[in-house]
Amino acid sequence: METTKIAELAKILKDNGLTKLDLTEGDNRLVLEAVSAPVAPAVVVPAAVPVEAVPVAAAEAPAAPAAPAAPEEDLYEQKTPLVGTVYMAPQAGAAPYVAVGDHVAAGDTVCIVESMKMFNEIAAECSGTIEEICVNNGQIVEYGQVLFRIRED
Repeated sequence: METTKIAELAKILKDNGLTKLDLTEGDNRLVLEAVSAPVAPAVVVPAAVPVEAVPVAAAEAPAAPAAPAAPEEDLYEQKTPLVGTVYMAPQAGAAPYVAVGDHVAAGDTVCIVESMKMFNEIAAECSGTIEEICVNNGQIVEYGQVLFRIRED
């Protein structure tokens, strides 16, 4: 297949807003895929959410945002040290490692993060009471994402 024909097909793909073009001629097969435009807005959307939240907070009294910030200062945020899938129990059907209201000691296992087929036990970084579980079982977590909020002893 000639490069000019491929260029023409790519132009048709772009001009018509297509995301994929699959063409077979004899023994030759050509698949053209456009870079998905929604990828860029997906990155922009999280940035837009706080922007929308800021005017709402500004319209309200400035004390409203300060009130939620104060309790967070009292809580330790246990964050994941790696990217992977979080599991709240040692195996399917078993009781979770921790629940809201449970007391943990520093070093106690609070969950498992599977990363690259390795199961990594995540230990509590401080002693205290689990005040909030910020992730769901089986959820994919990013590096530094908050797993738990712990009220330190």
